[in-house]
Amino acid sequence: MSTGQGTTWVLVADGRHARVLEVEDAGLPPRLRSTVQPPPPEGGSHPPEHGWTHGPDPHPEHERQRFVHALVQMLEHGAAENRFRSLVLVAEPHMLGLLRDALPRGLADRLRKSIAKDWTHLPDTELAEQVRPLVEIWPP
Repeated sequence: MSTGQGTTWVLVADGRHARVLEVEDAGLPPRLRSTVQPPPPEGGSHPPEHGWTHGPDPHPEHERQRFVHALVQMLEHGAAENRFRSLVLVAEPHMLGLLRDALPRGLADRLRKSIAKDWTHLPDTELAEQVRPLVEIWPP
């Protein structure tokens, strides 16, 4: 039975990965809509072949900000095409703050919930189970 709530997008992100899940109406199961990778690093820097580094984080704050910008652009595009009515953000605390601060008014008005958790490591099926209770019937 349709609640008339409309489609909700749930963005699950950290500084290196993001997934968008879509729930077409409250009570329906979430499904993976897309996976988003950050833009390539500026200046052509690449992590070492062995996968570990010494010293500072190989993903500086500037690159994290670029990823936030790319995510917000993707959300704005979806909103402009009326692909979702409501938005839920789930991200590790620092990334969540960056995302909330970067949302323009139109997206901020669609934001129904934000959760400070890092769920990017969860497999798709487990992520869908975690997301399902977040999408509830919103007040009119």
